[in-house]
Amino acid sequence: MSPAFRKFHRRVSPWLIVPLVITLATGIGYRIGRAWFGMDKGLGSKVLDVHSGEWLGGIGSMLYLAVVGLGLLALIVSGATLLLTSRSKIPMRLGHRIVALILMLPLAASAVTGLAYKFGEEWFHISDGTADLLMDIHQGSWLGKGVAPYYVLFVGLGLLALSWTGLQMTGLLKKKSPTRQS
Repeated sequence: MSPAFRKFHRRVSPWLIVPLVITLATGIGYRIGRAWFGMDKGLGSKVLDVHSGEWLGGIGSMLYLAVVGLGLLALIVSGATLLLTSRSKIPMRLGHRIVALILMLPLAASAVTGLAYKFGEEWFHISDGTADLLMDIHQGSWLGKGVAPYYVLFVGLGLLALSWTGLQMTGLLKKKSPTRQS
């Protein structure tokens, strides 16, 4: 089954990188901006609109978050399978696997709670207490106000590192060798 997971992981991940980077950059920007730089609520609201895909409209936002969140969860599951079956010693792949192992649970928690929050509010009218709990988990507030921005930064930059190393392994970021002129 590992070859099927590897093929899925390699084929799907490049397509998710742009929306994942947009989502992680705006998530980091919002949390760090509010906690460390006093970002006002108006700008924060605009940043969250990009983070949650609100700029795509109601249905577009739900589709965007479903693709990004469920796509990330699918990459986590396929990546976990590869972690258990691959024994590669290639430095780039080994680094990718170590970062993935460290971030697997925080990324899964972020994806699940982000999806549950958005879909729960939109379709299931969850209580304010449930919504607050989901957001506390999603943004690391359960760690305390002082630690939460570092948690968001750690998870976001970790996902960025996974995206970068993953793209390098696919060959999409390899430098083209100069053509020889005779």
